[in-house]
Amino acid sequence: MRYRVGGRLPLPSTGVGLVLLAFAPPAVQEQAIAAYAPEHGDDDIRTPADLRRVLAEVRRGDHAVGHQSRPWQVSTVAAPVRDGGEVVAALSVVASGTGSPNPGYGPAVRATARAISRCLIEDSGRTVSVETEDGHR
Repeated sequence: MRYRVGGRLPLPSTGVGLVLLAFAPPAVQEQAIAAYAPEHGDDDIRTPADLRRVLAEVRRGDHAVGHQSRPWQVSTVAAPVRDGGEVVAALSVVASGTGSPNPGYGPAVRATARAISRCLIEDSGRTVSVETEDGHR
């Protein structure tokens, strides 16, 4: 798997992009949905309706799971990093291969993203609760 340094891909083409788009303002989401070109997206996203469904799933599950066969055979799991309640970044694991990602990646990526979120809050001096994978704060 090779990436071009500084290369760009449409948001729906990556796990990180799906997470950022799912938590973006509605106007940004609508613009991306209107411009969606399936030749660059996840294998499960063929239409704007599919993209809407996937974004809703990302918001519900608080992470994205995807598989892309074009231009590379990769699977990805991504989770949001929050500063307070706002999504400010996303973290992902990308693995080459044709199958679904290891089921353990999702909880690990979400836990790591939450740990980074806690660090952002601590660095800012604020006290905001970040829920852990098992529902603890």
